[in-house]
Amino acid sequence: MKKIRKTLLFTVSISSILLICCKSKEEKAAELINNALSKTLYDFESYQPIETMVKEAKYTAYNDTTCWRLATEMAAKGVLLSEYLDEGRDAKEYMSIYTPSYYSSSYSDSKYYKYQKKAVEAYTNANLLVLLINNNAKELKKQIDKLDTSQIIGWDVDHSFRCKTKGGSAAIGHYRYVIDKDFKTILLKEDMDDEGDTPRKFVKFVISGWEDLPTMNIDHLK
Repeated sequence: MKKIRKTLLFTVSISSILLICCKSKEEKAAELINNALSKTLYDFESYQPIETMVKEAKYTAYNDTTCWRLATEMAAKGVLLSEYLDEGRDAKEYMSIYTPSYYSSSYSDSKYYKYQKKAVEAYTNANLLVLLINNNAKELKKQIDKLDTSQIIGWDVDHSFRCKTKGGSAAIGHYRYVIDKDFKTILLKEDMDDEGDTPRKFVKFVISGWEDLPTMNIDHLK
């Protein structure tokens, strides 16, 4: 009886190994991505894979995790920079409305100084972000220059799928993943439909010859 059990266990183990080995690259990638999306999609029950395409991933700026981290930081700071610039512009417009004059009052003067303070704070924060973004760009350039682009680091996977949004509408997602050679770890993920300030855009900017963003002179606002 023990021999029969051992034989059965051995057979099951061999079958499991063969099943894993027989999986295609696309099947291995899809399984890993499926597990990842089950933790992040709003309505995973509506998830339906459409296509998974796999190719070798070389050691480029678009696949390197350090480059992607720096570019992601730049993208996040870029969003904040836009917000501060908008705040500064709005405050300057209100300053022009309440500019002290012969006909000004204590009310209008207080409004002017209120918006002056807001404008100075917004542009000061914007200038700080400009410096931080420029520093990130310098680090990213150094990292890109070190890359051995002939080296294979894993797999580049394009994955498209259907799912429902929070509002219940049907949507199609298109993500790019970089996966390690053994199909065990997702190194990075990119939403290919994102049209905002994305890491890819900042990588492109640096590769094409980044020039430091200028800071603004805000002395005239003080």
